[in-house]
Amino acid sequence: MNLQNYYETVMELSHGIVVTLDLDGRIIHGNAELEALSGYSIQELAGRDWFVTFIHKGERRMARRALFESAHGQGVSAFAGVITAKDGDIVYVNWNLKPLTDYNGEAVSLLCVGQDVTDLVLREKGLLRERFTLLERTKELNCLYELSLLSADVDQELEVLLTKMIDLLPSAFQNPAMTFIRLKLDQRIWETPGYVDTDHMLTEQIMVNKERRGVLSVAVREKGRGRVAFIEDEMDLFATAAQQIAVTIAKKETRKAKHELERQLRQSDRLAKIGQFSAGVAHEINEPLANILGFAELALQTPNLSGQLVTDLNNIVDSSLHAREIIRKLMFFGRQLSPQFVTLNFNEAVEQALRITEAGAMRNDITIIRDFDVSQPVVSADPQHVKQVVVNLVVNSIQAMERGGKVNVRTWSNDTDVYLIVEDTGTGMEPEVLKQIFTPFYTTKDVDKGSGLGLSVTHGIVKAHGGFIQVDSRPGEGTRVEVAIPCPNSNKGVDS
Repeated sequence: MNLQNYYETVMELSHGIVVTLDLDGRIIHGNAELEALSGYSIQELAGRDWFVTFIHKGERRMARRALFESAHGQGVSAFAGVITAKDGDIVYVNWNLKPLTDYNGEAVSLLCVGQDVTDLVLREKGLLRERFTLLERTKELNCLYELSLLSADVDQELEVLLTKMIDLLPSAFQNPAMTFIRLKLDQRIWETPGYVDTDHMLTEQIMVNKERRGVLSVAVREKGRGRVAFIEDEMDLFATAAQQIAVTIAKKETRKAKHELERQLRQSDRLAKIGQFSAGVAHEINEPLANILGFAELALQTPNLSGQLVTDLNNIVDSSLHAREIIRKLMFFGRQLSPQFVTLNFNEAVEQALRITEAGAMRNDITIIRDFDVSQPVVSADPQHVKQVVVNLVVNSIQAMERGGKVNVRTWSNDTDVYLIVEDTGTGMEPEVLKQIFTPFYTTKDVDKGSGLGLSVTHGIVKAHGGFIQVDSRPGEGTRVEVAIPCPNSNKGVDS
């Protein structure tokens, strides 16, 4: 057997790929296994550049360098490589390379023997993908579990829960350190530190009770090499997270509304009972009080009374009048004095009430400033009730300014309502006090200076007229009270 026949027999009997390359990388010879895997015949391959034929363009330079290093070595070199078959399929090969030399020991060609390991590599890649998918799924399920726990937390405020949810979400994505979340809800924004919009983003609408309330966004700043920005499971997770956040918002708001309704019902029931009690007390006291006042006034008409007796009788009259005013407020509060609606000029009613308070204001070095809308509409209201509201509000302002100041009383109107605004430069109120101002008998004044019914009565009068009252106050900055009374039949042009 000559050497050529021997060489060809070895190549044919080899179970792997056998190919001989010259030192420039051109194909000299190959076996049938090479033909089977590559899709080329030996006749097609002979003389062709191995790297141009089989190696991806971006990897050719590195592959040539490895070939030349092997050609100048003395032993067998081993490395893993990839070739692209004629039909485009990728074939993974583990190579053993050895230079063939002439009689002088100079390398003249390179013998390459390879083993097709495509199935093994693909199985390994499949296992890696499965492992990656399992890890990602575990992260996602853990995130959803934590979100569900937060959603079920009834003790924490909504703002706190949303902050925790936003901080939790990046942990479910491929690269948490480069993943950022932002939630826009109504006029507020929650976001993880460093959030910026990027080219790789997902957004989901926050729908609460079928109403669009905001947007949830996730942005990835950098993708890992070979990774897509978002895998399908992450997209599903993100949509589920948006739904969970919407459910949490709905639950919290429903719970808050329920608690507020329960509070209002308790308050209404409490006020109703207090009103019934107050009305009963007022009726029981009114008659004997009227007798005391009447007899005291008759006694004052007796001639030749001593100065001390006159003083004492005047004190009885003053105290009786004060008690009668408290009873009147109780009857207002108890709804025993229903509004007697008549057509009136709102400005005139306010002015008449202010005249009652002028003397008290002057004694306390307080200036009452009037700013009336000259085109006030005619309104349907109870004149005495309107005056009571003005007096109560202005007296409160006067009592809040022990060292003097200003009370601004302003009226204005639109097509549906007339407004009374009373502002003072007094001491203002703490938030805790502001919450209680309409509570019957609640007062911060001394026993002889207030019954705690003034604002309760005012609130009841305004409500009975179908209006509203709003109070804004800050410590050291004074108080502003705004009262609105509807005027459904607006007739502009009545001068004050």
